[in-house]
Amino acid sequence: MSNCFVATLKPGACRGFAASSSLPPEEEAQSFIEELGYSKEIARGIVSALKSFEAGLQDSQILPFVKQLAGRWEVGEDAGLEAMALSVQQELARTEGRAKVHFTIVAGNRSFDCEGYDGLSLLDIIKHQDSAGAQELAEVLECACSGIMACSTCQVIVHPDWFERVGEPEEEEQDMLDLAFDPQPTSRLGCQLVLKPELEGLVLTIPSGANNLFDHIPFE
Repeated sequence: MSNCFVATLKPGACRGFAASSSLPPEEEAQSFIEELGYSKEIARGIVSALKSFEAGLQDSQILPFVKQLAGRWEVGEDAGLEAMALSVQQELARTEGRAKVHFTIVAGNRSFDCEGYDGLSLLDIIKHQDSAGAQELAEVLECACSGIMACSTCQVIVHPDWFERVGEPEEEEQDMLDLAFDPQPTSRLGCQLVLKPELEGLVLTIPSGANNLFDHIPFE
């Protein structure tokens, strides 16, 4: 697996899947989760959580259940795995003392404060946090493709003073940004922008429009 994660949720899922192996069922389930783009740490936590349910899943039941939770991952239609992964990550953040990062969103004539744990993307915050800032962020930032980099609707513009600390986009992200609404030199995709402690105080601007290319992708 590439470095899609360092104990984070998937800001860009790795889509290559290995052939079925002769691994023990528990390890096979963990391997499948990692192939979806989650870190080994998160995958281990998900499997552990499934085994620790009150009723408990047998080892042979874990992989089918994980695949059910993954839904139609090829087109970003999750059926519960992302929420479970975020729950695992938030518990890891809490137990490991991971920092909360505070940042400001500017959207039109309004601005508001938001926060999220180190390692979360803006999309993670929108989908899984229920703070006032997360709710406001969901109102102004669309994520039509659910984070598979197929729409560019979650474009944000990083304040120039912060861009070096945020970092430049990878090639795949830049290809999508080139198709975004009025892209700027400091544009990033919200599903790829991952919080870290050195971004405390970050300022992001939401563009006045969005190009939703995801609407034009044929799915069968």
